[in-house]
Amino acid sequence: MNDGLWRYAPLVLALGACADRPRPQEDVDLSRVTAEVTAAVQAFHAADTARNAEAVIGLLWPEYSMLVDGRRLGHAEIVEGAREFMAGLETFHTEWTDLDVIPLNGSAAVASFQFRDSIITAAGDTIRSHGPTTFIWTRRAGDWRLLFGDADHYPIRR
Repeated sequence: MNDGLWRYAPLVLALGACADRPRPQEDVDLSRVTAEVTAAVQAFHAADTARNAEAVIGLLWPEYSMLVDGRRLGHAEIVEGAREFMAGLETFHTEWTDLDVIPLNGSAAVASFQFRDSIITAAGDTIRSHGPTTFIWTRRAGDWRLLFGDADHYPIRR
C-alpha cells in the first residue's frame, strides 16, 4: 500500500466494524402489529366456535405444528384432526381470557391466553376443559397466520 492509502485505513476498519454489528430494525409500529394479531386471534376464536374447520385451517401456514398436551402434531395431522373434530360436535363454546400479544417485530408475534371449553359432541357427551395456549403468528405478504401453537387441556370436573 502506498503512503496515501494508509490514511484511509481507519475508515476501512470502521466500516468493517459496522458491517459486523446487527443493524437496527426498521421502525415498526408495534401497536399496529398488536392490533393485527389480536384481530387474527379473534378470527381464530370465531372460526373455532363456529366449528368452521376450513376457516381454522386457513389461518395456518403449511409448516404449522402444534404441541397439544405434550404431543407434537404436524400440519397434516392438524388439518385432518380439525375436520374430524369439528364434524363430531354439536356445540363448541370456548372463552379465551387474559390475551397477551407480544410483537417481536413487524412480521412476528407471540399471543397467549387462557381458555375454558364446554363441548357437546354429536353423541351427546359433554367435555369441559381449561388451560393455557400460546401461538406464534407470522405475517407473509400481508397475511397473519399461525406458525406454531401449544395448548394444554385440564379437565373441569363438576
